Amino acid sequence: MKDTIKLLTKKETAIYLGISKASIKNWERHNYLTPVTKNFYSKNEVFLLKKRIKNGEILRLNKRANKKNTSKRFIPDEYIHQQKSLDQINQVCDFIKKKDINLSLALYLLAINIFIKSKDINVGNFNITLFFEKECFKRNSVYKHFKSWFLEIKKDSYNFTDEIINYLLYFNLPEENDILGAIYQSLIYEGKKSNLGSYYTPKKIVDNLVSRNIKHNFKVLDPCCGTGQFLLVFSDFIKNPENIFGYDIDKIAIYIARSNLLLKFNNIDFTPKINYLNFLLVNTNPNILFNDLTVNNINKFDLIATNPPWGAKYKYGELKEIKNNFPEIDGKESFSSFMIQSLRHLKKSGKLAFVLPESITNVKIHKDIRKFLINNTQIIRIETMGKKFKNVFSSVIILELLNKPSNNHSIQILGNEDSYNISQKRFLLNENYCFDIYINPTDEAIFKKVYSIEHKTLKNNAEWVLGIVTGDNSKFLKDKPVLNNEPIYKGADVNPYLLKSPGNFIQFIPAKFQQVAPQEKYRVPEKLIYKFISSNLVFAYDNKQQLTLNSANIVIPKISNYPVKLVLALFNSKLYNYLFKKKFNSIKILRGDLEQLPLPIWGTEKTHEILYLIDQILSGNDVIEKVDNLIFDFFNISDKEKYYINNYLKS
Repeated sequence: MKDTIKLLTKKETAIYLGISKASIKNWERHNYLTPVTKNFYSKNEVFLLKKRIKNGEILRLNKRANKKNTSKRFIPDEYIHQQKSLDQINQVCDFIKKKDINLSLALYLLAINIFIKSKDINVGNFNITLFFEKECFKRNSVYKHFKSWFLEIKKDSYNFTDEIINYLLYFNLPEENDILGAIYQSLIYEGKKSNLGSYYTPKKIVDNLVSRNIKHNFKVLDPCCGTGQFLLVFSDFIKNPENIFGYDIDKIAIYIARSNLLLKFNNIDFTPKINYLNFLLVNTNPNILFNDLTVNNINKFDLIATNPPWGAKYKYGELKEIKNNFPEIDGKESFSSFMIQSLRHLKKSGKLAFVLPESITNVKIHKDIRKFLINNTQIIRIETMGKKFKNVFSSVIILELLNKPSNNHSIQILGNEDSYNISQKRFLLNENYCFDIYINPTDEAIFKKVYSIEHKTLKNNAEWVLGIVTGDNSKFLKDKPVLNNEPIYKGADVNPYLLKSPGNFIQFIPAKFQQVAPQEKYRVPEKLIYKFISSNLVFAYDNKQQLTLNSANIVIPKISNYPVKLVLALFNSKLYNYLFKKKFNSIKILRGDLEQLPLPIWGTEKTHEILYLIDQILSGNDVIEKVDNLIFDFFNISDKEKYYINNYLKS
């Protein structure tokens, strides 16, 4: 009798391989996976495929599939204050990895190392049981702390030697604000950080954020405290450790944070109010493991400040609870949930100060949290910080607000040595409630000029076509034309107004591609092709029915008596590049953003004047500057404003 084949669903297969269900379909097309029956796969085949990917046998899949599962590590050097500390951190991390020491055990020994140096622990020979007598401890709270940590470690059995104990117990650790946290971050896999949305914050950012929002008598909380960066800065201002609270879901980080606070308040015998707790589930799960803290005695706070997880991945059961707990928002974004939960635990007019990805200000998926904040809080300040986290490409902002509704007050915008105030009411009037923080009062006057002219937009007035996703460019693309092949253009082939000479050719067989639009969309008499990944608007005119890859998307304007070439001129102009950058500040040219740009209703004379110049450009004549100046003039942009716009585009 044959053994029954064990099967996985499509969802289970996707989770196991660390890819999306859409990618499963593509892998089937390229014969990497074969379903046993519809939407079911052999568990053994899936296991072997993952093993081949991990072993590097299928490099293409290895590169694409598993960023979240990467075992790469890195030192968060933006978290280190002295360059010389990096060598010592590398040295101790190399030892821990080489000896394959359990992380909690290694950090436990290193923590004792620090407490011995601070004279909080008096010990000569360290007992082979990894623990020692109560009399060795100067403070009872330190004894309880290490006993709790030790018992946590003893839940599992670990092999350790005198060499390991002596090395870690007496290693010369550098003097850093949170050296244990730096070592822990350096030992965690990047994939784990990405899944948790957990990247630690440079101290300079924490200092700025906390110092302008805290008072010495505040009760403060970091609801996802990690190893305690914010807690340590809180303690620079607050002298009573009983007023400092921290929560996290990482047990090792909790023990490190407690160690840090005990070291900071080294003359006080106290139990740190730092607890193992999922803050997002506090309303539904009152059982907390430390200090008998329950939901009923969680106090209202004067200040809640943190760098919450961005894009954290939840387990299915958690996600269901979290969605039920936060009906105010539709999205699954972790930082949005942390903001609402924090507001629930703030005093009336209490302060919230968060480090967040800049995408919260303008990406459509975050419109729910923006709307909630505009209607329920008074935003005090938004500071733009640029890219601040190693291996994280998102730009960063600091968002500070009061837990009370706004009466249309002014928000302070900080960044790049520039400061100005804007009205919170403006956000409420914006499409998708965008926080258009880069539009200062000078910009606002220019925008008013442009949008005050009668205009239409591309919203509901255009067809949008995605470029082709082949699923395997190396297989389908050729660098020279051959029989039955035709040119296909990618983003790099798109210049303002004109396409470059083609560098790639393809045989158009839609059934073989991963993603493709209906053929007639590519074959329209005229269309605009634009770069998708770009900080500038770059649009080319096509009346030759050309194909594009997905880095070059297509728009087909459908406005009666509105020439496609006029849209081409506007979207390539200096004025519209300025408008786009200021309003959206994105490196992706998104349909929703383009649909907000105004298409002015000019008379026949002005339209023909521009179209005449566009035809010259398409014939190879360089009159782009004349087009730019005409558009400036038609919108009544002053010489002073032109100078301002040109300088902005050069910066």
